[in-house]
Amino acid sequence: MPGIAGLITKLPRARAERELHTMVAALYHNSAWAIGTWSDESAGVYIGWVARKDSFGGRMPVRNERGDVVLVFSGEDFPDPEMPRRLRERGHVVDGRGPSYLAHLYEDDPAFPAGLNGRFHGLLNDQSQGTTILFNDRYGMHRLYYHEAREGFYFAAEAKAILAVRPELRTVDPQAMGELVACGCVLENRTLFSGIGVLPPAAAWIFRAGS
Repeated sequence: MPGIAGLITKLPRARAERELHTMVAALYHNSAWAIGTWSDESAGVYIGWVARKDSFGGRMPVRNERGDVVLVFSGEDFPDPEMPRRLRERGHVVDGRGPSYLAHLYEDDPAFPAGLNGRFHGLLNDQSQGTTILFNDRYGMHRLYYHEAREGFYFAAEAKAILAVRPELRTVDPQAMGELVACGCVLENRTLFSGIGVLPPAAAWIFRAGS
């Protein structure tokens, strides 16, 4: 499934990038899809993405004019049609045909990403503030799985991308299995795998200095 995968960690760059490429490869199911990676070693951020070519999320990453705000976004946003024009009036350089406005919207909207409208998840790295925000849509429709370990925080659009680098997590949670049989789904933002959760709806989790 198209989406993002990566880790926020203090691991050495070589190991972090090796794990990142393994995770992204687990999401790459179709040779016609676009694929890419981006990293900021100082912030401990290593992220990759898989997207349908020419889709809204196929032009990653997007940056502000100074290059100190970098956003990787997967999914769709349906903004006010006047949004690009208003951003240009405030001095931003915006390509109205794609997602470039999102990086500028973050700069102008203190509540970002609460004002976005659609099915999405993404990661925004602000070098000037020293922060990284991992976020999703208000209903959690574009799922994002995560695992927090001593080595770092892992996230991915499919749980198997995390399992590819953390094979010790390939253990079924008995409670989750019971819920799946009884209710048809796993409850409370958990998954079938012990140690892997689902990012709650309307989440915006902030990281600093790789943690």
